[in-house]
Amino acid sequence: MAPSDEQLERPKPTATGIESYRRLIELQKQMIALSQQHERARRECEALRDTVAREVAARPGLLARWRATVARWRKHSPLALARQLFS
Repeated sequence: MAPSDEQLERPKPTATGIESYRRLIELQKQMIALSQQHERARRECEALRDTVAREVAARPGLLARWRATVARWRKHSPLALARQLFS
């Protein structure tokens, strides 16, 4: 989210010392707010990353899925049916 042009205005050269000080205070407040927003977003990102990692870890791996597929195929193959009939 890009700051608007109004937020990026430079102080006018005719500003007095107190106006510059007030502008500095305002900029510091904005920096604090942005820092807090960044920290909150970072924590949310870490929480989401942990959630995704847990979900991926809970799924069976590719090798396990391949083995299950092969086992199902072997169970329904003609050779398996012949073994059942003649055993």
